[in-house]
Amino acid sequence: MTGLTALLMSCSNDVFTPDFTGATTEPNSSPIGLTEEQKAILARSLISLADPSMADSLERLFDSLMVSMGSNTNKFYFDYVNTLPWSIKNSQVYHYPSKDRRKVCDVVTYSKENNLERNGVLRATSYDDDHECAYDVDPYKRCYSEEAAQDYFYNHPNESIEATKIVDVDGVPVVINTMGSRKMRNGFWGYGVSCAEKLNLFKKSCKDANGLFWDFGDGCSEDDLELACASFIPEGQAWYDVLNDYTAQYKNQCIDDSINYAPFDDENYVRINPYTYQPYLDSMNRVYFAESDWANTLKRTTYAYKWQFSIIDSTVKVSSDGKVTYKEIDDSKLYGGLSLAYNTLPNTPIADTYRNEGVYILPDSLLTTFFPKLAEYPGRLDEFRTYRSSKNSIYYLVVLKDIGAKGHLITRIDENGIYVTDIVKSGNNCPEDTTVYYPIILLADSPDWDGLNHPIVKTTYASDKWNCDKPETLAKIEPYGEWIISTMYDYGKYVKLFGVD
Repeated sequence: MTGLTALLMSCSNDVFTPDFTGATTEPNSSPIGLTEEQKAILARSLISLADPSMADSLERLFDSLMVSMGSNTNKFYFDYVNTLPWSIKNSQVYHYPSKDRRKVCDVVTYSKENNLERNGVLRATSYDDDHECAYDVDPYKRCYSEEAAQDYFYNHPNESIEATKIVDVDGVPVVINTMGSRKMRNGFWGYGVSCAEKLNLFKKSCKDANGLFWDFGDGCSEDDLELACASFIPEGQAWYDVLNDYTAQYKNQCIDDSINYAPFDDENYVRINPYTYQPYLDSMNRVYFAESDWANTLKRTTYAYKWQFSIIDSTVKVSSDGKVTYKEIDDSKLYGGLSLAYNTLPNTPIADTYRNEGVYILPDSLLTTFFPKLAEYPGRLDEFRTYRSSKNSIYYLVVLKDIGAKGHLITRIDENGIYVTDIVKSGNNCPEDTTVYYPIILLADSPDWDGLNHPIVKTTYASDKWNCDKPETLAKIEPYGEWIISTMYDYGKYVKLFGVD
């Protein structure tokens, strides 16, 4: 999102110099043969994706950005920009389901988007998504309500969306194509189409339209896409011609998908609602309670690892009735903690192949070699991963190299890198420490995610809770060893189980 920040800064100045560096590791497709003014129009059109209540002017948008979020540019995306409509006014809805209703492929034309008068068309797809409108019973009366008839998104929370809309920039109509998943994970991109293939197809179509491509996300992270392409209406066409062409294109894609899925359709297929099917609920409850019981025995969790550095000890109080109160250090360098597990690289020949700082794919077969405590997880280890990431995910290993003991938190992962806070001792009497450590951090993400090419971006935080001038603090901090994510994320409950260190 740093590229977008530069774009907004440029937009807020009298002289506009668009930044087309984009958000993926590959160069974005930049318009060719356009004037600087035309490029500026395309760049400014992306502001139409912002929440209209916050985008009354570019100055207000940019001021809010700088004041409210500081260096956390991802917050800008979540607060202001969304490549997907969240509300529309339906004009026409075309359904192309599979016979067994496992596949949804709908095409919707609309005249209003996010409470703005805006013409567009979208294609919505999903497969085997467990939402209430997939079943004959409609317990909440959402599926066939008047609200659903007016707004497609009223009862379609899980579809992946391709949308085409027309926006106006100083009297110039611009075509904006967007791509994304409302489910935020496990997007469905069509029959036999992977996330990476869809990303490349979208980029190619944008280049063919001589458009400005922008990735508001991080490629295929979590099997999700957050893409936009701004282009001009082709010469000789009107805006409604463009929308008619896309409507026909989206319909044909749905029909082609239906033909491809036909061999798998089963008209006698009975879909089981997991939210009312008792054997499924019993199975889920067994897994949930087994993991909760396990978490109650697991003192070294990834949350506890972070609490070593973030909880202000003097604020921790336990009342006579057992209520725990506390405060955490409010510092962006201690935010996040995005990981499934921490450990230190073992001294084995297999581990030696990972003994360089960087990002690696970790085969499932080596998971418990590097994280042996995970072998005690009371369930399948593939479920441990998919429960916390996209269904189609693999393990990634972030390897760091420390000269002297340090703690570590991954505070953010975006298209520009994996951001790591190195937590070091504070104080004036710290002896020199030249010991070399190789801490490892476990992540899970889509195999289509370009994580191996993400740089590790470090910042340093000197912790007063780990202070060489206060010897009593040194023994409390354990920066290495194995720590595992669990359902134990409440510090108050942790204190009740394990006491105050």
